[in-house]
Amino acid sequence: MSDVRNMVKCMARIWRMYKRQESLFRSAMGLDVPSRLRRICSNGYMMSLLFKKDVGSMYESVKSVLDDGELASITRSVDDFEDQLADRYELLSEIASHQQVILREYQALLPHLDHDSDAARACSEHIDKLSFLESSLMKEVNSLPDGREEDFSYVA
Repeated sequence: MSDVRNMVKCMARIWRMYKRQESLFRSAMGLDVPSRLRRICSNGYMMSLLFKKDVGSMYESVKSVLDDGELASITRSVDDFEDQLADRYELLSEIASHQQVILREYQALLPHLDHDSDAARACSEHIDKLSFLESSLMKEVNSLPDGREEDFSYVA
């Protein structure tokens, strides 16, 4: 039974992380960045929406109706990160580090899943796509001059 509880907790943590990641990507898409970076951020935003929905479905299928709450009741008081992360490079770096945290949470979830299940296959697919997204994002951020991008002005 504790294995199911751990699985439910992992899924809820991943879902909350996707909710935050959505806001981070939405803020990044409003930045003045190169088109490749804007495309990566919009792909990341869409992946966050879709993967959050997948994880929510997984959660609903294993949660205890009596003990576990509804994921939709989880809300953020602050949805815009521009005030907290005024520097564009800092925001993009935060997104990349948040991707790494999500990947670690998936690695913690996988041992709780049956390896032949649809949930395990979906999680493995999420891991692959998130890893590619994170490496693409870091490659673009690192290609910016001096690790900072505020010296450039791009029009999308």
